[in-house]
Amino acid sequence: MGAKILDSLCLTDQADYIDVMHAILKHRGWMTCSRAMLSGMTVSSFRFTVHRRLTAESTTAYNWMAEHFLAADFVGITASQAAGFQFEPTFPLYQKQAISDIKRSIDRGIGAVIWKDQFVIVVGYDDERKLLYYADGTSPTNGTLPYIEWGRNRSPYWYYQVFEERLAMDELAIYRESLLQAIYKWETHDLMLPESDYACGRAGYDAMADAMHSSEYDGNGVCEIIRYYASAKKDIYEYTTVLQKIWPELKSAVEAYDELAQIFETMVEMTLSIDATQKFAAPQVRTMIHLLMNAKQKEETAIEQIKILVRETINNRFNDIGLR
Repeated sequence: MGAKILDSLCLTDQADYIDVMHAILKHRGWMTCSRAMLSGMTVSSFRFTVHRRLTAESTTAYNWMAEHFLAADFVGITASQAAGFQFEPTFPLYQKQAISDIKRSIDRGIGAVIWKDQFVIVVGYDDERKLLYYADGTSPTNGTLPYIEWGRNRSPYWYYQVFEERLAMDELAIYRESLLQAIYKWETHDLMLPESDYACGRAGYDAMADAMHSSEYDGNGVCEIIRYYASAKKDIYEYTTVLQKIWPELKSAVEAYDELAQIFETMVEMTLSIDATQKFAAPQVRTMIHLLMNAKQKEETAIEQIKILVRETINNRFNDIGLR
């Protein structure tokens, strides 16, 4: 029987995966960079996926197991993770193993990532009370999760990830790889997602415009999507601004990402003018579609400039950019 809570490990706001990862790595002393830098290095900010009806779950619709493994791997962090569904007959066994792995991570001074209808940090445990303590950014105090309730979310799936060790990596190699993966994200559909329901990268803009034009979209979802990706585009701009100091050739790409971030901020302002349960009026729809097409062009311009910088590596990979 034991108990432990990690001091000063917290979230200041509701979080996505990168917020949680950044908080854990920074607390451990493995990361000193900003959240925007981590988002860029892990390629997370370059992901752009939407459901064709613009539902709110668009922002978490991706292959968690693959992308979270790569997010850690890109920055030299070894990690273990598992995921599944709570209705499976083997769930109690996975639940027991998850609790054990999470406690072991806490004992080593490292918080754990779990899905609790959003990504949260497990910051401690208490065997006597059979509780996990977690931070989700909604309260200054830790929440509690009984061991028996772990993985029993409103959504049917469970997930956890624990970080193990940090390996020394060349920063320039991390930056260059992130640019290659940014191209891949822009041009490639996530194979886990049915293309009839989801659009990724470049195609995401067309899907959003089509949904807006047909009025076949979720009012709350489109607001959440725009706000989420506005933050991501701002992260990309901040990240590439730093990289421009290393590679001045990125100047045009940075300028395009700056304009892209500003376009998304304009769209965010438009979402503030409607109730989340409503839809945009016809004039707003026309404006939104115009902004989306403009944003698509800016991002296309940025990607083309990145391709020029990394063209030799692209050729060495025989145009299969996702290979490493």
